[in-house]
Amino acid sequence: MVSRTPRRYGYPVPNVRHRLPRVLALCVLIGGSALSGCSTDVAGRPVPAAGFLDQPESEAPHTRSAIAQPPRIPAPRGDADACGLLSPEDLTPVGGVAGPPHPGSPVPGACAHLLGGSPDSPDNTAAAGFHEPFPAIAQRQPRGVEVDVRGYSSWLYCEPVTGYQTCTAATAIRSDRSLLTMLSLKDASAADTAERLFGLTTAALQKLPPA
Repeated sequence: MVSRTPRRYGYPVPNVRHRLPRVLALCVLIGGSALSGCSTDVAGRPVPAAGFLDQPESEAPHTRSAIAQPPRIPAPRGDADACGLLSPEDLTPVGGVAGPPHPGSPVPGACAHLLGGSPDSPDNTAAAGFHEPFPAIAQRQPRGVEVDVRGYSSWLYCEPVTGYQTCTAATAIRSDRSLLTMLSLKDASAADTAERLFGLTTAALQKLPPA
């Protein structure tokens, strides 16, 4: 007998290996308004990663309460195909791709990729796409930190969820939109996951055309 496929958040979630596994993780990190049925954000510990910090060491990353200026956007960026923001070459350092991309996951406007590299970590996932404006995400994740990606303000937030360290970065590309990137790795530290996410965020940012 074949079990019926449950439906969550308006699209099917099949009970097979190739399903996108980290929907709940990003749902928790991004917050309740992104997806129907999501819980509110979970308090975490901000983890500044070496790659994100292009400013001098004396300049500590800002918490939400310290942000007084609009986010830095050196040159507004336009849209692109979300599933093309992370190429197989971009994903090689984090395990490489393991199957086709998943458009519209884990949130609308994003595209997720299951990662290979270890049979003990079958649900390692990377994602990239577009989401709400930078200030809205920063407001929802008060324990994140503002960091720098090639001169653009980016809001970094990490949280361990069910054995996977998941980090998201919302990079301001226009006043009304952010570039959202995510990396979820089993049994990884927040610092290591965030530093690897910096490489993915940089790669995705460089693929965006001028607005």
